[in-house]
Amino acid sequence: MTDIKFRNESDGSEYQMTHPKAERVLQDVAVWAERNEFSQITFWRDASDEHKLWVQLGPERLNYWIHDMTFTEGKHETVEMQMDYARGAQRRSAAGYEKFDK
Repeated sequence: MTDIKFRNESDGSEYQMTHPKAERVLQDVAVWAERNEFSQITFWRDASDEHKLWVQLGPERLNYWIHDMTFTEGKHETVEMQMDYARGAQRRSAAGYEKFDK
């Protein structure tokens, strides 16, 4: 089972994504994570823009963020694509391209 967490970038504290429309999105994230063999996914709320959720796949924090509307507006139909983009950012980072992604 995948552990999905939400944390504040400013202090590292954990919070719950309790919006009623988020449940289906979280289910889809969990299915995506299981299929892609990630046991932990963390979304970090940006310290200067609370609508940006930076993605962490396993131990790797990525240079990729998802808008919080994905969860608060229940946009489950787009989350798989967004997670695939995050995985692409992870691969770019592993290949040494992260310095060009800023």
